Amino acid sequence: MLSLMSSFIVLSLAGPAHASAPSDGVLPAPKLHVVIDPGHGGVDKGAARGAIRESHIALSVAKKLADRLRDDGRFAVTLTREADVALTLPERAAIAKRVQADLFVSIHANASEDPRAHGVEFWFQNQLPADEESLFLASRENQSHEGDVRRGRGAAVTAKSDVARIIEDLRRNHRIASSGDLSRTLLAEWHSKARRRNKHAIRQGPLFVVSEVHVPSVLVELGFVSHESEGPRLTDPGHQSLMAGNLYEGIAKFAAAVAADRSR
Repeated sequence: MLSLMSSFIVLSLAGPAHASAPSDGVLPAPKLHVVIDPGHGGVDKGAARGAIRESHIALSVAKKLADRLRDDGRFAVTLTREADVALTLPERAAIAKRVQADLFVSIHANASEDPRAHGVEFWFQNQLPADEESLFLASRENQSHEGDVRRGRGAAVTAKSDVARIIEDLRRNHRIASSGDLSRTLLAEWHSKARRRNKHAIRQGPLFVVSEVHVPSVLVELGFVSHESEGPRLTDPGHQSLMAGNLYEGIAKFAAAVAADRSR
């Protein structure tokens, strides 16, 4: 796990965005740049139940997570949105590329026609064919992008050589493996504080936003707004701080594992 993560992160941290060496010749530890993406926004409220709105929950938790990470000197943070505004999925991915992100965390809340559905889920890009449930969630989360493509706002398709495609496939497989490591680290931290565990919490699917960001990335479904008790709890500021704390601890442990592997 660690050797896989480190080679990817080392490359991403070696770019020109990082500070030059101080006068004593000792390089400071590079900061891990985390892009936090609050899902939906603006006219796109996401999943809803009564007055509960996914877009509001995602933004609130994202801001709390950003505060925790900024208080930790090991991280730099960018939010894709800091207000209740709409962004296309390609715009979200473009932000991560522009700031040379090292990690990408997209925050959402789920909904289901089954009133019993509850619990956190961590999604990353799939390698194998997606099952029916994964395709359903991907369809819901990707809807805004599909509309953008029909209106001519989607990413352009360009021809690639065979060599370029092979290199892209290798990088994609590497990124997917690192994203799986990140997802499992986040889940382990979440479960360490949970009263009950969801054994199906790690999921893979063809989600646009985590597929188009070329760094380890995860889409977090914090819980189900459709659940009678979990939905209202997702709007509680205290519970939102707890969820943000869980995510922060998981990201911190992932970063520590990467740093330890790099020092070997």
